[in-house]
Amino acid sequence: MITIEQVEKVVKHTGVSYQEAKEALEVTEGNVLDAILNIEKKKGTQQTSSTESTKTNEGYSQPSNNESVDRFFAWVKKLLNQSLANKLEIVKDQSVVLSLPVLVFVILVLFLFWVTLPLLIIGLFFGYGYRFSGPDLEKTKVNSAVKMASEATIKAKDAVVNTFDEWSKKEDDSDGKNSNH
Repeated sequence: MITIEQVEKVVKHTGVSYQEAKEALEVTEGNVLDAILNIEKKKGTQQTSSTESTKTNEGYSQPSNNESVDRFFAWVKKLLNQSLANKLEIVKDQSVVLSLPVLVFVILVLFLFWVTLPLLIIGLFFGYGYRFSGPDLEKTKVNSAVKMASEATIKAKDAVVNTFDEWSKKEDDSDGKNSNH
């Protein structure tokens, strides 16, 4: 026999009506815990089916607004976690001088583009290198592309220095010839 105390316990823990609580207890032969679990399972399947998707007139399913918003925030959270886990490292002579999260680097490039880009290029001319590290970026070809850009900059710097040295030697030679006469 089902008592009023059992029904009240089920109502208290599940929030269903007395009639639904009594029916759940009858199905479970008076077992309060099983009745509560059955009601929670029913509630969970009803909520899931109502928020998963809605059928449109064309017959295909379309995500509900709540599901789309949840997926968007999950994507943003994943993106932020990845951008904080991965780092841009500034390296000189095989030792890391500075390590910035990719998120900070992206913010600097977006908002201080005219300062950040020249500093990166000037750093290359002074022998600094850049590499990405972290669980997502070490596997990609990003570091090889950055290394190629760094090597190209070093070659350009050497060419400029050699040209300047040759030009200054020619100037010194022409000044020396003029002083002898």
